[in-house]
Amino acid sequence: MIRFDKLLFTVLFGITIPILCFIISWWGTFVLTVDLRIIKIAALSGLGIGIIISILIKLFARPEIFRLSKPVLIMVYLFYNCILFAMFMGIPFFHLFLGIAAGYYWAKYMIHHTEITDYKNEIQRISIFTAAITGLICIASASIALITRSTASEIQSMFNLPLDISRPLLVTSVIAGGILMIAVQYLLVKFTMKRTLSKNMTV
Repeated sequence: MIRFDKLLFTVLFGITIPILCFIISWWGTFVLTVDLRIIKIAALSGLGIGIIISILIKLFARPEIFRLSKPVLIMVYLFYNCILFAMFMGIPFFHLFLGIAAGYYWAKYMIHHTEITDYKNEIQRISIFTAAITGLICIASASIALITRSTASEIQSMFNLPLDISRPLLVTSVIAGGILMIAVQYLLVKFTMKRTLSKNMTV
């Protein structure tokens, strides 16, 4: 395993539990109180607990990066999609990078699992999976955009458009953009996996 792979995926998998504990502690406390001091203490405590849990897992379980179970991998991928969705207020563009990371990881996963021989099927399967998740993200984003009445004016102001955005134009743009995102995600993941595998073996 090259150093880049080890560093990248150790960080990605290693910070999952601390982030999750941080969010649970933050919002869990926010439901119970509006005292910002208590919320901050609870959130930081959750983060600390998450870091301790990750360290303990690393020291005692010693999970191998490319030997993690598929349910764990799926949950981690969904978790990061949810995080990005919340961070960028539903803008699906940044989810493309998660798809690329997933494609790169699974290509390396196949290399480390000699029992996997049908590379073309795996490439197709992972490309469809990431595209499907992107599709769900786009549906959620589109729903928010179409429900929010100020979306058209916000887009017009953001891009300094000289024309008013009508409702039909907004709907058409949202649908076309979503389809484009799904297609781009599928192609990017497929390209990433083929490119990664081609450096190690013939696909």
